[in-house]
Amino acid sequence: IRMADGWQLRRPAPRLGEHTEEVTKELASRHAADGPIGTTGSTGTTGAHASAVEVNETRLPLEGLRVLDLTVVWAGPYVTMFLADLGADVIRIDNPWIFPAATRGVLPRPPRVLTDRVGGIFGGYPDGEPGDRPWNRVALFTAHARGKRSITLDMRKPLGREMFLRLVDTADVLVENNSVDLLTKLDIDWPILHERNPRLVVVRMPSVGLAGPYRNYLGFGVNFEGLCGLTALRGYPDLDLTENETVFHMDAASGSAGAFAVLAALRRREATGDGELVELSQSENMLNHIGEYLIDATWNGDRAERLGNRHRTRAPQGVYPAGGGIDQWVAISVGSDDQWQALCQLIGAPELAGLDQSERGARHDDLDTRIVAWTKDRTASEAFIACQEAGIPAGPVLHEVESLNDPHLRARGMFRPNGSQELGNHEYPAHAWHWDGPPLHWGSIPVLGGDNEAVYRGLLSISDDEWQALQDDGHISRDYLSPDGSSL
Repeated sequence: IRMADGWQLRRPAPRLGEHTEEVTKELASRHAADGPIGTTGSTGTTGAHASAVEVNETRLPLEGLRVLDLTVVWAGPYVTMFLADLGADVIRIDNPWIFPAATRGVLPRPPRVLTDRVGGIFGGYPDGEPGDRPWNRVALFTAHARGKRSITLDMRKPLGREMFLRLVDTADVLVENNSVDLLTKLDIDWPILHERNPRLVVVRMPSVGLAGPYRNYLGFGVNFEGLCGLTALRGYPDLDLTENETVFHMDAASGSAGAFAVLAALRRREATGDGELVELSQSENMLNHIGEYLIDATWNGDRAERLGNRHRTRAPQGVYPAGGGIDQWVAISVGSDDQWQALCQLIGAPELAGLDQSERGARHDDLDTRIVAWTKDRTASEAFIACQEAGIPAGPVLHEVESLNDPHLRARGMFRPNGSQELGNHEYPAHAWHWDGPPLHWGSIPVLGGDNEAVYRGLLSISDDEWQALQDDGHISRDYLSPDGSSL
């Protein structure tokens, strides 16, 4: 993460626990005066006054802040989902004249045959009755849309650009992850936004950076995982890399890093009073997740070995076939001699209990054969429970429906219902974390343009004539539109 005015080294790398006492004292001294982050929005409270605000244990950290969401697909919308969870008013802005493939589905109205092939994550539900809007039901959108508001606006038009800048006047944060030149083409890049609202934090999430020889590279996270080297680290040793499965690691990694970047920039604004342009190169962030391999390659010239489901030090470790049906598996990972001895008792191989870690690693193939002979006669759940009771790390590999019905995940509150008037109610993964503060926000899933009146008439207080002008100019819609203005 780079700030616009650069960074400087202030401390060397810390030793473990070196600053525990220092940080504890600092937190204790600031606790009484430290309130929620301020806002430049309609309440009139500013970040500079945050320290004077009385602590309110019922307020979420970002309550009162406004976020403009110009994001697409997964990585960017994941950022703004976290901000909404923390209490921010997130306003998603979509152009009704441009259908965002992938973000809202492969096609606006996918035929049944396509939906059956690509699944709900991209295909959505097939077309239904006249007036139906399948783009409001696409799983890749609904999975991270909770708690946001949705408006439509074509910023390519002068009226749309000016209305957007009026929204900027009320905002604290803008997040976008489009192609690097989009804001410039729309004439709303950083200098213009900063002049309009000097306290605005803008987080941009280019794939490879805003500058440099790769700046114009386009693609999804999986493409840049290959560029960064993550794809080459995954898979079985004898597998051709072109056959490697996709995992979409970069999107989730970018989403959490982007939310952290927003919080860091807002904290800096508390101290300086100024907004900030934050460049979060998703590829550079991705490299942080494989840093040890980069260091090893640079320092020692080593090329990382693909391990499949195995581990460099834990042995045996693997995902083993289980009984009870097709494609049933259980993961088992032995990390100590005690765990190994317990596993030997389970699988009926006491003669192998004396093997140490290095010997187990050398004989991994043979040991896997013995373990499979035991797991294949048990369901994944039976093998997991037996290992758990014996103190051996293990877990069943669950399919989607199995995950939804898993009693442990249920007990942990992993899923909770959400939906919209066009989607109906379904269960979704709940918040990514628990904390001791007030309940995190869990808002409904918006539909395209569903908050147009609330934002334009309510937040911006536009006149009836201005509202009519927006309608006449083609900005207000609940549908994605064809060139002739009809619904796609």
